[in-house]
Amino acid sequence: MKTVAILFFLLLSGCSSNYTTESFVYQDEQPEKQLNITKIQTELNKANISAVVSAVSLTAEDGITLRGVKLINKDALVNIVFFSANGMKVSMSSKILNKFSLLPANVIWFDYRGMGVSDKKENLSLNSLRTDALKIFDFSKDEFPTNLPITIHGLSMGSLVASYVAVNKKIDALILDGAISTVPELVDNLMPTWSKPFYSVNLSPELAEINNVDFIKEYNKPLLFLIGEDDSTTPVINSKELYNISSSQIKVLAIIPNTEHGETMRKDKAIKAYQDFINKLICCKNG
Repeated sequence: MKTVAILFFLLLSGCSSNYTTESFVYQDEQPEKQLNITKIQTELNKANISAVVSAVSLTAEDGITLRGVKLINKDALVNIVFFSANGMKVSMSSKILNKFSLLPANVIWFDYRGMGVSDKKENLSLNSLRTDALKIFDFSKDEFPTNLPITIHGLSMGSLVASYVAVNKKIDALILDGAISTVPELVDNLMPTWSKPFYSVNLSPELAEINNVDFIKEYNKPLLFLIGEDDSTTPVINSKELYNISSSQIKVLAIIPNTEHGETMRKDKAIKAYQDFINKLICCKNG
């Protein structure tokens, strides 16, 4: 009760927080030593999935090493470059690879710089994240089988990275999962309604300008939105707005019932929507 009273007093006093890319994007204090590839492979085997995983790495433009995982499925219908949510590390969330295997797909997923097994630099900027993402895409394109469509999947914060890659590289399709419209809107969604009159958040110019709206207006290839019906972090209305402004001739908005933020790939209905989208993509690519 005393804690609540103190919090209420602070709110009435008019508190505020300042955020930059460095404070907004999750960063570990130290990189993890290495990925436990054996553990990830065992999880796949236990699920009766005949896919093979291996560790991958590349050198970023500024010399640091980015590390991640590659999954190759002999029955894959599509190649996926996956950009995860803020703070979602390969070591802690590798079971999502099991879900991608159900599509079935090949996947490459790197931890962001300063997170998981990827190296960290003192300063983090939006430009470094974007440059890394382009480098990851080029690396992945060389690693994947060339006879399959190459797609980009971005989850939550990864949706901002994925759409940037999509308009700067030649890809076959884009999947936005729990898509963020703008960072200011995201921050507003995360704040309890009751606290808004008393608490202010100040974003750096770099953060304030980040949005998916401009990229989705420019992007015109196949596009799939996955969104949980109960998502309060990136509500359904955000994906609907992005869907409506998209000029893509092939676009799908899949709203997954009884699903919260970041949970879509756990649901059978999301996997089915994904599979239907891939089948449509393959059909169009083959004429």
